Amino acid sequence: MHRINEERTRKEMIDPQLEKAGWYLRDHSKVKIEIPVDGYDAEPWNGVSDYCLYRENGEVLAVVEAKKTSTDVRLAEAQLTYYVTEIEKHQSFRPFGFLANGLEIHFADVGIAHKREVFGFFTREDLENLLYIRQNAKPLSSIEISNEIVDRSYQHEAIRRVGEAFANGKRKALIVMATGTGKTRTTMGLIDVFMRSNQARRILFVADRDALVEQAKDDGFEKFIPNEPCTRLHSWDDPNARTQRLYAVTLQTLSNIFEQFSPAFFDLIVFDEVHRSIYNKFNEVLEYFDARQVGLTATPADYINRDTFLAFDCTDGKPTYLYTYQQAIDDKWLVDYNLYSARTKFQRQGIHGVDLTEEERNALIEKGLDPDDINYEGTELEREVSNRDTLRKQWEEIMEVCKKDSSGQLPGKTIVFAITQQHALRLQAAFDEMYPQFPNLTKVITHKSEYRGTLVDAFKKKDFPRIAISVDMLDTGIDVPEVVNLVFMKPVQSPIKLQQMIGRGTRVQAACRNLALLPNFEKKDFLIIDFWENNFSRDAKEVVDQSTPVLVTIFNTRLKLLETYLKDQKDPNCKTVIADLREQIQQIPTDSFTIRKHMPEIEEAWTDAFWEYLIPSKIEFLKLKVAPHLRLVPGVDVAAATFISKVERLKLLKRTGKEASGTIQ
Repeated sequence: MHRINEERTRKEMIDPQLEKAGWYLRDHSKVKIEIPVDGYDAEPWNGVSDYCLYRENGEVLAVVEAKKTSTDVRLAEAQLTYYVTEIEKHQSFRPFGFLANGLEIHFADVGIAHKREVFGFFTREDLENLLYIRQNAKPLSSIEISNEIVDRSYQHEAIRRVGEAFANGKRKALIVMATGTGKTRTTMGLIDVFMRSNQARRILFVADRDALVEQAKDDGFEKFIPNEPCTRLHSWDDPNARTQRLYAVTLQTLSNIFEQFSPAFFDLIVFDEVHRSIYNKFNEVLEYFDARQVGLTATPADYINRDTFLAFDCTDGKPTYLYTYQQAIDDKWLVDYNLYSARTKFQRQGIHGVDLTEEERNALIEKGLDPDDINYEGTELEREVSNRDTLRKQWEEIMEVCKKDSSGQLPGKTIVFAITQQHALRLQAAFDEMYPQFPNLTKVITHKSEYRGTLVDAFKKKDFPRIAISVDMLDTGIDVPEVVNLVFMKPVQSPIKLQQMIGRGTRVQAACRNLALLPNFEKKDFLIIDFWENNFSRDAKEVVDQSTPVLVTIFNTRLKLLETYLKDQKDPNCKTVIADLREQIQQIPTDSFTIRKHMPEIEEAWTDAFWEYLIPSKIEFLKLKVAPHLRLVPGVDVAAATFISKVERLKLLKRTGKEASGTIQ
């Protein structure tokens, strides 16, 4: 971006940004330029504002102070403060302020909060909303929490901790609560407090699964905040017809439509299971909106990546509020499990392909896929685990050791986690063959077999089926309190996923509707039957960081290789490495708003001059500033990228003279 003067900055960059937010320069009832700071006198006493944004009654809603692109707009804060203070003397309130140089926009509510960078100018409706909140907001701590929504002490504490964080000037908070401890109800209690305190008028709930979004809308908004209009957002909605107060949306949909909203449209955004959101392109959504944000996750804090904490202003590596599975067990809100290691088990290393390399895991995450959602259909693994004799032995063992219902005859509610659809169907066929006397005991419940929720509903509410054979569908987001057996007939790659799956059995007896399905009519614990030697006691320190995309891994490996050529940059191999790196850089989508935002600090990497002679500081620049943006490259071929990564690592090992034995998988 070439440096241009202030006049061109305003005309070519700031004017279009204002018009995008509805501030049309030709409409002088909305916006005027170069206005004396008092807005009335012909002879201003000490300055002329660059833009004034007006409300319908002629009062100034906001002042925009513009600078040329080469000027750090933050240096003009004192000037902006003077303007809004003087204008306040001539109207009923102090206007808001913006600092802009075409590349950055900072929003200021002088005397109320620190200035902050925003993605775009706010609309007139946004500013009117913020003015209403400023004039009518009550302290969150002054609002009594509704016991009809949340009735547990730790839920009250979670809401208060978030309120304290926001009262202390933070704009983001992270709540970590074990599965089954009522994250949805806690969220509704928090939203209710925000609305009754007039601190939020438009609220968005975001989750990455349809079931969680529907649960938030139907069992959350409509149940606990019934008097406020709510809706679920879809990509086909009319952007001009969004007049509700409460919104729910999948993260996938939001990533496609978020730029239909202004950055300040929402006052509060809640992200459910946020650990799955911030390692890929969905991080753009968090950055785009100016709303205060609350992240929710049931993932144990020890498994949460440091970047997640930083994304929610938890700089000390601790969440805003933490309520662990062990605490919930100690407080009798959840039950613990006993682990049974099955006799008929597979050694994890026994079948090729069960354990993924780091590159393969990262490549899947980059594609927005769960490493545990790999399609094993038709593979050696599926053929081996679907062997009829093996399945018979496994069913025998399950039926022998599983927790039974109150009669002691039949299994209690049980979820069997299968590897693939075919594996599930073969399990069903083997069971039907072995136990013809129990025709309704088991059902395959997957996305392909489900019809309008009938199978899940029957498993939740009826005596039969007792055993649900599932592929992914019942791993998370399904609440069946009567479940007393979890059968792991699949390898689970991620400790995070493992914890979520464990959560399917943690509900206490008080949540159960049919005590006859429980052993001796009571639920003191539940049983995990593991056929795969999954690591249920893995220490958090052993967790592999999953946040590095495979393209970044390739890029950083090539940078290490390039470092070995710095003293001989005319070497043809060096030129090859440089060409490969530059080709990767060209793949970065520069039309992404994230890249546009960071382009001024990284654009030199696209120039020939940058690569003419390389020094260590340039290598560090590429690693720290450029490499992270490779996560946004679309259409990654997982298999090809994984192979390339291995090849590049071999090149580096060969170049540095290190032994590859035991290093390359």
